[in-house]
Amino acid sequence: MRMAPWLGLLLIATPCAGCAVVTPVAVATSVAASAGTNVAMNLLFSEDKLKRDARAAYERAPPCASMVKGVPNGRVVTVVREAAWFDTYDFGDGRRLVPTHNRKLVFVAYDIANHSDVELVVAPRRLTLVDAKGTLTPETAGMGGVLSDDAPADEGALLPAERSWTMLSVFEVAPADYVLIVPNGRAEGDPEPTWFAGCRIPPPTAGRS
Repeated sequence: MRMAPWLGLLLIATPCAGCAVVTPVAVATSVAASAGTNVAMNLLFSEDKLKRDARAAYERAPPCASMVKGVPNGRVVTVVREAAWFDTYDFGDGRRLVPTHNRKLVFVAYDIANHSDVELVVAPRRLTLVDAKGTLTPETAGMGGVLSDDAPADEGALLPAERSWTMLSVFEVAPADYVLIVPNGRAEGDPEPTWFAGCRIPPPTAGRS
């Protein structure tokens, strides 16, 4: 059990909602397919591409410990300060996270820095975990960042020029090998980011509990 060092930070609780799953449906062979079927197929193929991109990011990610200057993604850099596994986690405001059966908690302390001279859109605003299959898992709860903003963690947030956020995220997942997918930073006029960048964290056997 570990007490967070950021006692003064506001807890931002984000329910770990299950991702929508699109299952294959019987598609009529007629050329006159319905608009609903076309939408379903587009969602299915989009999900496949997302998983492929996430899996590719998992395969190419270096260890976080080797990225001493942080992981750049777009115009921001994410520096992972600490990553470890726990059976329970206590936040500074008295809240405690206890994982469900056969799952553990991954604690990650990190900074997101904007070294440019313009305000940047950071999206998503917090870390995401990805496994070898390309499955993405958002944080269960976190602290830091935009303290007054209650928007979901997967939405964007504005990071002023020459500023940084000190943050932590806690994930509830099955024990396995994971890669941290870091947020992308872009100026308002930049194209939407398509690149997944991240770094590999120690497996559960190397963490503390």
